[in-house]
Amino acid sequence: MPKGNLTVLGLGAMGSAVAARLRESGYATTVWNRTAAKTEPHVAAGSTAAATVPDAVAAGDVVLVVLLDHASVREHLEPAAAGLKGKVVVNLTTTTPNQARSTAAWAAEHGIAYLDGAVMAVPGMIGTPGSRLLYSGDENAYAIARPALETLGAAEFTGADPGVASLKDMALLSAMDLMFLGYLQAFAMMRTVGTSAADTAAEVEAWLAAMLPHGKGIAAIVDGGTYDTGGQSVDFDRFGIASLITASREQGVSAVLLEPHRKLLEELAAAGHGDSDWPRIIDRLTIHR
Repeated sequence: MPKGNLTVLGLGAMGSAVAARLRESGYATTVWNRTAAKTEPHVAAGSTAAATVPDAVAAGDVVLVVLLDHASVREHLEPAAAGLKGKVVVNLTTTTPNQARSTAAWAAEHGIAYLDGAVMAVPGMIGTPGSRLLYSGDENAYAIARPALETLGAAEFTGADPGVASLKDMALLSAMDLMFLGYLQAFAMMRTVGTSAADTAAEVEAWLAAMLPHGKGIAAIVDGGTYDTGGQSVDFDRFGIASLITASREQGVSAVLLEPHRKLLEELAAAGHGDSDWPRIIDRLTIHR
């Protein structure tokens, strides 16, 4: 007997990985995709294909949505709202925090238990120890869906605010994006003297591994809120970043990735905060609305 009846809407790379993992874990899976041909390998492997979203929704007690974007989620769920009433919807589509909150509000209006999810993994990692998925929203929906969700990877409920899982996802991805931009800056600088990107990557990895634990110290300064620990100051850091920019330009490498850092430091210095701890930059990142 199957463990339960699940529906997966969307069979791109991630949706296909999710459907396959659920099926392999003993769940009866119904799949739907805008391009019907993508359902064929899943049917061959034991899933049932639905011709329409309402048909797919009717077959599952828990409906996992893995579509392109927020607009496509609403486009396909809204016509199926009546059939979703009383069911659990787990949205694994990448959305912004406010988009997640908007869909959650819509779901509540229609009696749908809504859980927003963020996948901290690539498709090939689904179901492996390295896969991590974040969820927020209806806690009862999480409790119902949790056994199935835990087959996909480590499951973490981040709270009742449906936007928090997306927010954490976007925050972590922002850190990753800026880190890898740093890799490219280092590659560009070092290849001017013939060093391969592979060799520089090995050095960057070792350097960052040594530096990463210091992130907790930066967090302590930010949480303290005084920015007066006597550590590395805004003035010290702005001269340091100026040296990085000069070195890049001397090698014929653009400093466009480094300039925003200097701009924030210069703004703090101009406001009389040259002696403050440099993580005071965070105050310049807040958009006052």
